Amino acid sequence: MPASPPPKAPRPLGAWEMTRRTSKTSEIVALEIVRDVVSQKLKPGDRLPLEAEMLIQYRVSRSSLREALRLLEVQGLIAIRPGPGSGTVVGQVLPGNLARTLTLYLHMSGATYDELLNAWSASEPMLARLAAQNPDRALVRETLTPFLSEDHGGKHGKWEVVEGLDFHERVADLAANPVLALVLNSIGYIVTEQVLTNAERGELEERIVHDHSQLAEAMIAGDADKAARLMAEHVRHIVEDFKSFWPRKVGEKIQWR
Repeated sequence: MPASPPPKAPRPLGAWEMTRRTSKTSEIVALEIVRDVVSQKLKPGDRLPLEAEMLIQYRVSRSSLREALRLLEVQGLIAIRPGPGSGTVVGQVLPGNLARTLTLYLHMSGATYDELLNAWSASEPMLARLAAQNPDRALVRETLTPFLSEDHGGKHGKWEVVEGLDFHERVADLAANPVLALVLNSIGYIVTEQVLTNAERGELEERIVHDHSQLAEAMIAGDADKAARLMAEHVRHIVEDFKSFWPRKVGEKIQWR
């Protein structure tokens, strides 16, 4: 009789298959809570039902519900207030919250600050181009007009770092694509937290303020090519400054401070 063929070696799992797993009850409940927030059009600060009501509504154990709430709290999608007036309220969708989780993934993947800066350099011109192409021209003008003047400064007569960060957040919002705005702005948030603030800036340099003014003018005018080019130059200057200020950090792995 012919010999039986040898057993086949198990097929190695692909990356997609390795990430598949059965969702935990708490994850399913967290998703249902988010769906209810969206369907009911709740706003940041609006109260969610009491724990006893949610236990009945979602038909889960107290431990699963509390784990679901912790998952959402870590992501900033809800806030749990202790003490008098305690309760659970709706949070905000902020790139900073996504950035914290993304930082863990980047660190574990071995990504470096140099690669982070390269990603930022590629993404910011894209956002500037989309902002310049935003069909709501009145919104673009209203959003960016405060940055047209280089000499008025902020509340203290000087352009502070927080106002420079606000400029980039506004550009991302004007890109009119919530997916790109959230994902790419989270990259910018990591750059801000890990790179720019480490340069011990008390206020924005005149060149940065000038760049923002020119960028605002180009985007208000709807000149997408110019906006993308100016943003690429603007980011390149900032990256070069950081590399000269902190050359050793460029090759280090990204990590949350």
